[in-house]
Amino acid sequence: MKIVLPLALLLSVFTVSCIQEEVTGPVDFPLGTFNFDFARLGSDEASQIKELESIGYGGLVMNLTNPKELKTLQKYQAAVGDGAFNIYAAYVVVDFAKDLAVQDAYLDKVIQSLKQSESKLWVILRVRDGKTVEHEQIVNFLRSTAKRAKAGGTELVIYPHYSGNNPNNICLIESAEDAIPFVEEIGSDNLFISLHLCHEIKAGNGDRLDEVAAKIKPWLRLPSINGSDIDAVNEVQGWDRGIQPLTQGNYDASKLLSALNSVGYEGPVILHTWGLQDEAADHHHTSYDRFQEMLKEQ
Repeated sequence: MKIVLPLALLLSVFTVSCIQEEVTGPVDFPLGTFNFDFARLGSDEASQIKELESIGYGGLVMNLTNPKELKTLQKYQAAVGDGAFNIYAAYVVVDFAKDLAVQDAYLDKVIQSLKQSESKLWVILRVRDGKTVEHEQIVNFLRSTAKRAKAGGTELVIYPHYSGNNPNNICLIESAEDAIPFVEEIGSDNLFISLHLCHEIKAGNGDRLDEVAAKIKPWLRLPSINGSDIDAVNEVQGWDRGIQPLTQGNYDASKLLSALNSVGYEGPVILHTWGLQDEAADHHHTSYDRFQEMLKEQ
């Protein structure tokens, strides 16, 4: 015997099911951290990672601009082994005033090294000494590097970075929105963009993070968070007000988490710790605790 449900009931069931599929709660983002001041956490790489894990961190990111740091990466990788702790990414500063062929060769070594830990490659694009860089030079570099990184099993992520007021040391991509024309023109499936709170505040985007996140949603990777003052936008040089522990600063850093939730981002968030060497010895602990509070407040 057939059972025929009233049309109104069928529509109501369909509507409820659609709503249930669309509505998702805030994400408990894993928190990683930059390795700028890990000496306070332990005497070697293994003890540092052990301490980070005990606090609750899910991973780290690091600077590989100096080839000597490849040995540090290897030590991190050995300490992590097959564990759950992640080496999320490493960044390399590329200077367009220097020989790009030499830097490309080094990036190829970095890509191979990062593959072992399934880490992403960040690039900060600079030009020093007042030299001029054409748009097409940046496009060619990013296109080539994205292709080589893909072949090496590594995602390439643009790291937007504020320049400051030094005309002899200019960052070529200063904010997430600055990166959009390049990823659109190149059209690679292996080229992404980071959303760094400190650099977005300096770019004047502290109150429009939702809009910025929406624009870069298809390419969003490795956002970073930190404490900051509202007037850091006026801090022309340095990061005293622009990068602080999460427990400090009068800017509401949870706006970043709201923006990430608004676009359905589910990856890790990275704690930015540049220049915090003189902060309290436990700032990794207190910032982690504040991050957990922010997650609950979402």
